[in-house]
Amino acid sequence: MMPPCARTLLPFVLGLWTLGAAPVPLSAKEPSSVVARSLPATAGVRTFAETVLDAPAAKVAAVLAEPANFVPLFPAHSVEVLSSHGDRRVVSVEMRKPWPIGSVKWVEEVVSLEDPQDHAFVVERTAQPGYFRRLVSRWRVEPLADSDHERCRVTYDVSLELARWAPDWILRRNHLGGVKDTMKRLRSLILAGQVTESAHQ
Repeated sequence: MMPPCARTLLPFVLGLWTLGAAPVPLSAKEPSSVVARSLPATAGVRTFAETVLDAPAAKVAAVLAEPANFVPLFPAHSVEVLSSHGDRRVVSVEMRKPWPIGSVKWVEEVVSLEDPQDHAFVVERTAQPGYFRRLVSRWRVEPLADSDHERCRVTYDVSLELARWAPDWILRRNHLGGVKDTMKRLRSLILAGQVTESAHQ
């Protein structure tokens, strides 16, 4: 028998992870080539996803670093840049979902880096404590050596811990689906060219 607190939080958790699980309209020619898996976490959940895109690494990294693209990518209702210093920006993110979720807001830091050794690009996002106890994500975009920099491998590593208690198995299942769907949306957006490239890359 599920305890009363778990019954109360069940719709909350199921609704929460629709934040990253909106349907993704893919072209009939676009294969399902996103691999995602859950990884061990000391607290909360951690999910890792990867894919290969037919696009230059620098272009994909610029798309991921641009807060305006968070709206179609995650998806978010709105994103506001609070401050910007070089490749480091602080943004406010809002998502709106039906009951029992409603409006979800948090502030996060977005940092863009480049690894000169393998010409890979990294975009790190770290949320300030509040709605999430901990939310850290890391995109890595690496050009493929055999593609003359016209194809790239993209990985997405996300660790998350809620400020409220929720069943681990529900978090793992829905986090895995949400991260995988985010990667599918990235593929769809890059393919359609419906994105804004960051001027900071």
